[in-house]
Amino acid sequence: MTDELKKKDLSRRTMVKGAAWSVPVLATAVAVPAVSASVNNSSLSWTSSITGLLTLTLLDGGGTLSAQALTTTPTEFTLTNGTGPIDETATVTIAVGRPSGLNIPVGQARGFGVASYDGVDSTPAERTASYQSAPIVGQFGFPATTFTRANVPVNVASNGSLAVPVVFGLAGVSTGVAISALASFPVTVTLAFSSGPTLSAGSSISVPVGAGLL
Repeated sequence: MTDELKKKDLSRRTMVKGAAWSVPVLATAVAVPAVSASVNNSSLSWTSSITGLLTLTLLDGGGTLSAQALTTTPTEFTLTNGTGPIDETATVTIAVGRPSGLNIPVGQARGFGVASYDGVDSTPAERTASYQSAPIVGQFGFPATTFTRANVPVNVASNGSLAVPVVFGLAGVSTGVAISALASFPVTVTLAFSSGPTLSAGSSISVPVGAGLL
């Protein structure tokens, strides 16, 4: 073989060898899922509740109060992931609305707020409670409450799930108004992820007549 033929053969083998190395590198890069895509594959739902003669923390004023009739509150929500891991932070908001169908034009009743999230007590800075207000009667009815905690780490394996416990307490004050019907408070949890997507799930808190909580 001449020197010229040897050089051509060496050049051809070098090109083939280089091409073989480039293919798997490209395939590996394409196979890695984006974090936001993983969040978009997930779902959120309330998955557990408790019914009983519950003893609840008074979030405004301190102390506790025990129910005199069977009361139901959610106790846990679950983030169920699809393909691809989730590893980022989220702002968690849990809102408890006013019960529909119960009109209290004068006086105040208690509502519900978050006492602890994932085993950590809520702080006054994380909670809000707002009543309706009128010029003559002042604040009245039930409070609408929110709990907000920012920069919460969320780590869920691909096709895995994350269950988060939540404990509710009593928010606001009571002026002794009579509640003559079942009170159903709507509850919504929202996870706003740092990558952009937002997930929400709804449930409710049920308080029968005679519970003595509101």
